[in-house]
Amino acid sequence: MVQTILLILLFIIEILAFGWLIWEAKSSRKQRETILEVEKQILNLEKTIIAMEKTLIKKVNKINEELIKTKK
Repeated sequence: MVQTILLILLFIIEILAFGWLIWEAKSSRKQRETILEVEKQILNLEKTIIAMEKTLIKKVNKINEELIKTKK
């Protein structure tokens, strides 16, 4: 009788543990997806910043060339 009760308790604990593992896996997946989305946004922002820096460098170079021409 005691063995049966212990076996049932063990079975219930195993079911709860398995459910907890499934819940954790889903939660972890959602967190990874959120992190990936944020990383994509950061990457897009970095691309925009690089494009702006290239534009600024071109403008500065153009101004420098004009200054050099005016000094001659």
